[in-house]
Amino acid sequence: MSSQNMGNYSVTKITQDDGLSQGSNYFWFEDHKGFVWLTCNDALNRYDGSSVKVYNLKYFFRNCPALQQGYGFAEDGKHLYIGSTRGLYVYNYQLDEFTLIDIYKKYSKNKTAVPIGFADGKIWIFNEDYQLVSFDVTAKKIKLEAQIPIQHLKSVHIYDNDGNVFYFRMPFLDTNRNICFIGTKEIITYNLDSGKINIPSRKLIADSSVIFQSAAYDKKEDALYLGTTNHGLIILKNNYQQTEQHLKFLKRIGGITVKDDKIAFKSVSTLFIFDKLLKQRTVFHTGFERAFNFQFDNIGRLWVCDDGQGEVIIDFRGAMLKNTIDGTGPLMQAFKTTGVSDITELADRKMLINSATVFDPENFSVKKFASDRRSYYNNSRGKSYGNPYTEELWMFENKIGDRESIIVVFDKNLKQKDSYTYDQETMGKHQHMINFPDSPSVFSFSTGLYLLNKTTRKFEKINTIPDQNPFYINILSDNRIAVSYLNRDMMLVKIEGQNKYKTIGRILPKVQSFYIQEDKKYRQYWVGTNQGVYLLDKDFKTMKIFDSNNGLAGTYIYGILLDDFGKLWCSHQRGLSSIDTQTHIISNYDKEDGIQYWDFNNRGFLKTSDGVLYFGGVKGFNYFKPPLKLSSFYRPEIYIDEVLINNKRYVSPNGINSLNELDLKYDENNISIKALIKDLEHGSQRSMMYRIKNIDQTWKKMSRRAPLNLTSLAPGTYNIEFGITDKFTGKVLAQKIIKLNIHKVFYQTFLFWIILGSLFSGILILAVSRWEFIKQKNEFKEKMALESQRNKITADLHDDIGSTLSSLQINSMVAGELIDKQKIEDAQKVLRNIEVQSRKLSENMSDIVWSLKSNKDSLMTLSTRIRNIASEILGNSDINYKINIDESIDSEIVDFSIKKNIILITKEALNNVLKYSRADEVSIDLKKNENSHILQIKDNGTGFDPSEIKGNGIGNMKKRTQEMNGIFDLESENGTTIKILIPKFRD
Repeated sequence: MSSQNMGNYSVTKITQDDGLSQGSNYFWFEDHKGFVWLTCNDALNRYDGSSVKVYNLKYFFRNCPALQQGYGFAEDGKHLYIGSTRGLYVYNYQLDEFTLIDIYKKYSKNKTAVPIGFADGKIWIFNEDYQLVSFDVTAKKIKLEAQIPIQHLKSVHIYDNDGNVFYFRMPFLDTNRNICFIGTKEIITYNLDSGKINIPSRKLIADSSVIFQSAAYDKKEDALYLGTTNHGLIILKNNYQQTEQHLKFLKRIGGITVKDDKIAFKSVSTLFIFDKLLKQRTVFHTGFERAFNFQFDNIGRLWVCDDGQGEVIIDFRGAMLKNTIDGTGPLMQAFKTTGVSDITELADRKMLINSATVFDPENFSVKKFASDRRSYYNNSRGKSYGNPYTEELWMFENKIGDRESIIVVFDKNLKQKDSYTYDQETMGKHQHMINFPDSPSVFSFSTGLYLLNKTTRKFEKINTIPDQNPFYINILSDNRIAVSYLNRDMMLVKIEGQNKYKTIGRILPKVQSFYIQEDKKYRQYWVGTNQGVYLLDKDFKTMKIFDSNNGLAGTYIYGILLDDFGKLWCSHQRGLSSIDTQTHIISNYDKEDGIQYWDFNNRGFLKTSDGVLYFGGVKGFNYFKPPLKLSSFYRPEIYIDEVLINNKRYVSPNGINSLNELDLKYDENNISIKALIKDLEHGSQRSMMYRIKNIDQTWKKMSRRAPLNLTSLAPGTYNIEFGITDKFTGKVLAQKIIKLNIHKVFYQTFLFWIILGSLFSGILILAVSRWEFIKQKNEFKEKMALESQRNKITADLHDDIGSTLSSLQINSMVAGELIDKQKIEDAQKVLRNIEVQSRKLSENMSDIVWSLKSNKDSLMTLSTRIRNIASEILGNSDINYKINIDESIDSEIVDFSIKKNIILITKEALNNVLKYSRADEVSIDLKKNENSHILQIKDNGTGFDPSEIKGNGIGNMKKRTQEMNGIFDLESENGTTIKILIPKFRD
């Protein structure tokens, strides 16, 4: 049988990649809610138009095992009923859960229950023994109605059917209130009103060799379609009183289905789709060898189980972005191989594709352009152009091998009227051609732009535009053209008269530009480049760039077209996109929208005279007439599928989808909301949006399958609003609001703060009183400490300075008397003694003054003072000295008496080393540990016997150490070591 295509159609698939639990499904059902249910071996699946939900978790099943393989569906408007080998599963839409009823408990040892349909307030059910049972959905009563006289089923299991599958012949309720059962040899009806059983097949089908393999009932025509194993198609009409036989040559017709004006079935391994008159047909010889379980949905799409692969949906209206991907016939299939880069409109509104194939968009049919011009079918590099002003067709063919480069011109009836040759060696390959109503056509070749002199029949180069490699010629207003070049700027050219062309500017310098479209209404230009789409003002200055940074799916532009409804369309390496010329909303179109493939082709685009847009790509072409919009049979709806609170499933007594408000504790602030779109027709083309209405009015896009996760929410009220948008309008339709009330923790309540405030006030009063007491106590201590320091200073002044001043006074008197007696030599000795005492007095005064100053001045730090002392005492001696001081001690020792004592001890020790030790090396260390500051002065001198000490030096050092509450240690073996431990913390 030859193929006669019934028109354009599109094919989409639902596979395990989309969430199906298994690639094989044996029963299909579309419910009144707008869901499609699919039974698989492992679980029940539900499809909403964009996502699949698998019912395989225990919490979906109340006090019953999870449903795996289901057998048949029925519904009563409130519940869905699914058959199984365990009994009848009842699905509650509101609670989203299943219960199980043992229907045949009283009537059979076998628990299998397969629903047929709903009538008279009852679900009608049968089993392997064909016991007909009714289940009253209100009274919950089960009644055995009849035993149907038909051969019992060996098994309902899908793998135990002996080659003739029972579910290809499922019972059904007809319009005459009969339940019709189809066996392999008989047709039996049970009337709901009379309860009588009738067997019409005995009268109508006398041939005993007829074996029924499949059946489908057409309610609209009240006709039963029967597929047989070897007698073609049999149709019973007029309440099973009239018989028709068709397509007798077909064998093994299985999986038949009927809807409105179409009938679909499989014969052996071929899928057939006929109209009701059995005249027009679409035949799929390959691709559906494993297909079965054919069903039409409410909008006439055919659903097919491709066994092991998933579900295939054939839409005979075609995709919104119509394409040739799913067309049959060798010419249609050729587009998948060669792709499409050349599209031309013919005078009769048909389209010439690749200079070889004529495409009729009205009938979705193709034919060869001219059987005698074979080169056009084999060479897609040649291009064709329709001249709308002369209704001519110009067809170019570049030189291949030894053949000439030719141009053939056809009239509007596609009769050849002229031809030209051109020197490809001199002019290069043809690139593009444009036509004008009152000016000569312009041709671009590799070597530049040319005009055709029809008198001499020669091409003449436009020398005023000398640039090489013109890529595309764009027609603009005011007698201008924009010429794009490969690897150089697009040039703006003015046509000043007959055969006069002048370059007047550059467009987008340093940007590789290909195409430009002029929006005359808004006086702006759109430019397609290798970096996205540029929007230019009337002076060709950049206003905005559209690329991947602001949502454009592809950035290497292959073609751009302005439609008649305010949108710019562009093809690129990631499909198709549209940009609203006023709102600048970007819409991207992908395989779900029907694009021929991701990649499109350069220069393969065209806007026809009636506004249809064509874009050619690597596997065919897309065509559509704007404006595109969704006119849906199904009402799109947002539903809440699941809510998690702190990763635990929330259960609502009235069902999760009825949820509109949640009261939560302060620590129940991690919420996950799974909101989905239900739209069996356009679900994949719609997007879920959300916003937290009382916080941010901006709509944000949600992932199609991922939930909305709100984490670590602060106490407060949140109004989560969900909306639907589509890529054609960009408008958001708000549909659902969930209010979240997260209560404050107890310490964030008003009462808590009153109590806390009272306690705090009491504590504050007590603290202030205590602070005043401590302050007075500290002031007293400070006064006592200050008095103690004054006493120490007084003692130092009295002991050291006072005694020295008295001695100076006495020596001065003695020196004076000696001078009077002219004992000059003795007087000089006394004066030298006065000099020594004065110097010593000055040093002591300097030490006291230094110890009273702060350490903020780096010249006054303790470490600096020690180094200065060492330099003054040992600097002019032969003793080598080393100083090792932890300078962090400078900021830790601030008590002036401690500083003074350390300095005086150091001076005393170094003076002793200089006078008595005979040492040649000294080390001075000031370090610290956890509890103490440690001063150590060590020399390698002769040492001494501590018991023979005669002076006051050692005693003064011990006394000063005691004043600091420190520990004095002296060792004098192989040199002398003085070690003083000064506690960090003292009373």
